[in-house]
Amino acid sequence: MRLFLSKSLVQAFRLPLWGHVADETPPQWLVTRIQSGELELNSLGGLTMGTPFGAQSCVAGDIVIFYADNSIGFEKPETFERDFAPVQDLQQAA
Repeated sequence: MRLFLSKSLVQAFRLPLWGHVADETPPQWLVTRIQSGELELNSLGGLTMGTPFGAQSCVAGDIVIFYADNSIGFEKPETFERDFAPVQDLQQAA
């Protein structure tokens, strides 16, 4: 068996904890999906979305990830810090 590492560019937004203000303005891709009902606010201060395998949820303080293929995912902060690195030098496309 061979193992492969996939590197992809993602956008991420950290949901604020209860009673706190978000570190940044929510991105348009997140706002649009909440407005459309694809993502719903849940009682844990996070989001819930339907998938072909059932509902997937996150809680306040988790990271919402927007992948290059237009899909959404959720990660715990510890997992996100371990598996993703910030882009240091993003070159402008010509």
